[in-house]
Amino acid sequence: MASAPTEAPTQPIYLINYENYLRPKQRHKITPLQCFDRPQKPKSRCNKLYKTFKRIKLFRWWRHQRAQVSKRLEQLPLPSFLSFLRARHDDGLCKTKTGFEIYCEMSSIHGFHIFVGAKTWQRVLWWLLICTALLLSLLVLTMSYSLSAETPTIRYIESMLQPMSAQPLPYPALSICSLNRVSRRQLLLKSKKWSVAPQTLQQVPWLTGRSLEQFNLTALNDLSYANVSWSQLLEQLAPRICKAQALGCQWQGLAQNCQQLLTTTWSYSEGRCCSFKQPPGSFPGNPAKGLTLRLASQLEDYASSRHAAAGFQLLIHEPHTVIHAATQRVLVPRGTEAQLMLKPYSTYATPYIGGLAPSKRGCYLSHERPLFYYSVYSQDNCLAECHSERMLQICGCVHPHMPRRWQWPLCKLEQFACLQEEVNSWDHMQSVCNCLPSCQFYRYEVHSDVATLDASYPMPQANDGFFKNFNGSDEVLLRIYFDSFSAERLRLDVYENWLNFIGTFGGITGLFMGCSFVSVFELIFFVCVRPTCNWLTRQQIRYRQRRRLLHQRRAANGN
Repeated sequence: MASAPTEAPTQPIYLINYENYLRPKQRHKITPLQCFDRPQKPKSRCNKLYKTFKRIKLFRWWRHQRAQVSKRLEQLPLPSFLSFLRARHDDGLCKTKTGFEIYCEMSSIHGFHIFVGAKTWQRVLWWLLICTALLLSLLVLTMSYSLSAETPTIRYIESMLQPMSAQPLPYPALSICSLNRVSRRQLLLKSKKWSVAPQTLQQVPWLTGRSLEQFNLTALNDLSYANVSWSQLLEQLAPRICKAQALGCQWQGLAQNCQQLLTTTWSYSEGRCCSFKQPPGSFPGNPAKGLTLRLASQLEDYASSRHAAAGFQLLIHEPHTVIHAATQRVLVPRGTEAQLMLKPYSTYATPYIGGLAPSKRGCYLSHERPLFYYSVYSQDNCLAECHSERMLQICGCVHPHMPRRWQWPLCKLEQFACLQEEVNSWDHMQSVCNCLPSCQFYRYEVHSDVATLDASYPMPQANDGFFKNFNGSDEVLLRIYFDSFSAERLRLDVYENWLNFIGTFGGITGLFMGCSFVSVFELIFFVCVRPTCNWLTRQQIRYRQRRRLLHQRRAANGN
């Protein structure tokens, strides 16, 4: 009896469980092995037109040539480090996907998904584009860094109409210096007392500005024989502006005692001057008021002058700085009324400035450059001290009205020739003194209007007697005030701080590569976290396998 035919064993059915990141993105282009139910594309007029277009011979030839070129590009040899660019035809089902391919599918960086499911030439082309974008982003970042290194600081206009009430600005220091360098009354008195001819004292070069060659050197010997010191000569021959020439003072529209409002100061270049500094606790609130001065030029007391005019020069500077030959000034001749309108500018430094070296930012903060004579740093004060130090090194003494230490000797009249040579080297000092500008300072722009006084015009008679016995032909009226209630505020800041750098870096990388912080976290996850988790999982599986084998062996030995 013939045996019944055996039935063929049934083929096992393998169920494929797709994870979300393994599912094909374009399901209509995958093989039947990858999709059991191929979706049908909806038919439309475009599909019919495309099928009709494919029947054209030229189009079929073009498709054939494109396939041949693509096939040749597929066969091109690639270096080992670019093997990931070779196309795969299994879409990760027959072979497990590498970590790089999984990263490319899930990465938020633009273009990385092309490396999965694309052909070899497409991968190579896209890799070149990504490398080009990376190089361009590095180039722009390098240019931005070099620009920041060349110009580490930048000055911004923070506000052009900063109210003075929000941040009160100090009133500038006003130094009033007479164009007369030698008082005729004092000249006649001291010439008799010292037994020196008046013409000799009248031509002293450090009082009149004449050079040493124009002065008879025998006059120095005459003064030396008279046992006259240099400080006595300067102090007793210079006109007394605060005591004799300041006739009236008003501050904020109120009459003030000039002796309390003005102080006598000495300058190496200007001699004796009369300075005004804002009284403590007061604020120049009303622009129409400010400071008003009535000065007498006293033409009959002129004995020697450096200008072919009579009057005063008004020097405007910061309250804590010394005046010098380059200080901002306004010349006011006798018999005139001058209105000086001040436009204040304030510059302050941000805390980021302190992180830069002074040589890079080009300025000093108040605590970085201590001075031995002045309590507040400024470039003018620093240059004045440096000038004194150079005088001491070259001549062995210093000028009586220059900053000095208590042990430094004062120069005598015989040493004037040495000091005259040192004065001519002032420009050279600015390059050797290391006196950078201050990072925080105030600047005052002056607009002046000068009108001639008419002696016949009656002046207003105030109750305080400010215009009492007014002589318009010889006197000078000065009105100094702020031109508005606001000031211009400037901010000195670094060109690029850490916040700006993050914005610049993010903008450049986002523009060229589409990167963000999320992209960085993804890269860290796939480079560090994911491999670590996979390694720990493998170790756990091995541990469980070893433990199962150990239990099986113990069970076998027990039986």
